[in-house]
Amino acid sequence: MTTYWHMQMHPDDKSFADIHIYSILESRKIIGLGEWNEGESIISAFKNDLKVNDIVAIKNGAKLIALVQVIGGAYAVHDDSSEIGWIKHRRPIRVLDWEIWGKMLPQPRGTLVKCVNEVETTKIIREWHTRISTVLTKRGIANSV
Repeated sequence: MTTYWHMQMHPDDKSFADIHIYSILESRKIIGLGEWNEGESIISAFKNDLKVNDIVAIKNGAKLIALVQVIGGAYAVHDDSSEIGWIKHRRPIRVLDWEIWGKMLPQPRGTLVKCVNEVETTKIIREWHTRISTVLTKRGIANSV
């Protein structure tokens, strides 16, 4: 049973995601979170509840950006002085697809949210993943790691 999530990645500035999120996903092949006082439960879920092969829809507000698959365990980085140094908690991913047509999620809020109910957001993410899984299978590419 696949577990779905949706997540935003920016250091309290949504314009950061507009500029940098595509290259972070494509070149660094990671998703991640910073550290903030109210974020302990979210960081804990990212490190402990998010699992290898889980599917995460990356978004900026309501706007979908990419569908990614978690391919490794969580790790922490505290000595990165680059523009992504704020991403302290990281997981390796593979990008499954890019949303280039401006599709939106009805649930824009939340840094990291697990899809637990059959709400519209969950349906959109599951349908997207199902389409991509079919294409991967036809191309002879494994759906899980």
